[in-house]
Amino acid sequence: MNTIKNKLLVLVSVVSISLFSCADLTVENLNQPDTERALASSSDLVTLADGLFKSWYNSIHSYNAVGMGTAVLADAATCSWGNQAMQLFGTEPRPAWDNAPNFSYAGITDYTFSRMYSINSSATDVLTAMAGGVDFGADAKRIEAMAKFMQGLSTGYIALVFDQGYIVDENTTGADLTSPTLVPYGDIMDHAVGKLVEAATIAKANSFSISETVINTPGGLDSDQFAQVIHAFAARFTANVARTKAERSAVDWAAVQTHVANAVDSDFSIYADAWETGFWYNEHLVYLIYPGWGRVDMRVINMMDDSYPDWNGDGVDFDAPDSTRIADNAEVDDRLWSDFGYLSSNNFQPGRGLYFFSNFRYTKHADYIGAYDKVLPEISLSEMHMLHAEALAQQGNVAGAAAIVNDPTGARTVRGGLPAVAATADAVMDAIHHERMVEQLITGMGNEWFEMRGKDYLQAGSPLHLPLPASILETLGTEKPFYTFGGVGGPGASTGGWR
Repeated sequence: MNTIKNKLLVLVSVVSISLFSCADLTVENLNQPDTERALASSSDLVTLADGLFKSWYNSIHSYNAVGMGTAVLADAATCSWGNQAMQLFGTEPRPAWDNAPNFSYAGITDYTFSRMYSINSSATDVLTAMAGGVDFGADAKRIEAMAKFMQGLSTGYIALVFDQGYIVDENTTGADLTSPTLVPYGDIMDHAVGKLVEAATIAKANSFSISETVINTPGGLDSDQFAQVIHAFAARFTANVARTKAERSAVDWAAVQTHVANAVDSDFSIYADAWETGFWYNEHLVYLIYPGWGRVDMRVINMMDDSYPDWNGDGVDFDAPDSTRIADNAEVDDRLWSDFGYLSSNNFQPGRGLYFFSNFRYTKHADYIGAYDKVLPEISLSEMHMLHAEALAQQGNVAGAAAIVNDPTGARTVRGGLPAVAATADAVMDAIHHERMVEQLITGMGNEWFEMRGKDYLQAGSPLHLPLPASILETLGTEKPFYTFGGVGGPGASTGGWR
């Protein structure tokens, strides 16, 4: 399996056409567009470029993507319902990912892989047309920055989720275009971050506006703010691509620190203004907080209040937390009361494992349910602060990291009511991990999974990444059974774990 053949490129192109057929790109036949004509029209290309971020947001947070299952895999959420492989990912001991073409949930890897590459393909089309002489006038730099941003954003998530993929952009020609070589996730991430840096450089050197139609953050973005958002994603990607603690220690933390220094200084949020009606929505969040669906794993509850166990092997129902005890106890995280809701009983099926049971639901964004109209964080300021703290700690500046963690205006202190941590490497790293699993819970898709694998905390057998989807391997003519990851003692699986 050395190269991806032409038929794979055809498959991705078909998916790309399907993805954007609901957008405003006007072609005579949406199933078989006149590519040459479409790529010669600057107005159609602007429309295409302007729809890319929305398509990425709705896709990466889709019910059909891997986010719900990987939150359960990371013991951040818990759910024994079979939907979108949540039961599979939460089963103990952890089984391998089933990469058979007829597996019930094969669609979540196929969807994630295909959607990200279709976005990359469309962004590349825009840049290819630009290089070919299509005139975008005064809008040229904005469109160029947006297209490169989306190349980096889409391929970055390929590198975070999958073990390998391919690199195709506006510079790819000849045999590299018709039969691109599969490369490992590290190479893909280097390419993705490179595209993000190019996009941020263009944005910083020019003056333009990104409207709420293009990126639905309240008030839109000017070019400087856009550059900050791009650097924030670059920081997230650079840190989270690591599959193990050893790999995470070897991350270029100086680069992470630089990206954070140039990143957002407040939450980067998206106004999710509708659900399943063609607007902006976050289904990944919906199904992990909707009553009767996902709950918060007891491991997270125990992190906030260790009077609760971190694992509920007997399926016990626990007493409700006492608000006075929480407020009066400096060692108990106040967010247990503000961000989490108590449930007196469980509705999961006992036969699937009592360890799925939890008495808590995440309610910080509960008002999104029903109305489906709320400003939701995509990259929180807390995420940037904790990346900054970890960058310092990983480079030996533990005192500097502790100062960030103990910031009197930070979420840990203000919202959590927690005492200062000692300026020791273990205490600081534990506090950073705590904030990622509590303050940043269910924000960026997959963040909990990326955090847990980078700490060697995933339960033994948990896949560290996912294989190329079965649909892609079939297209390549790969011999069955297809390769996969996970299962205790299996390839590409966690060998340790928090329990």
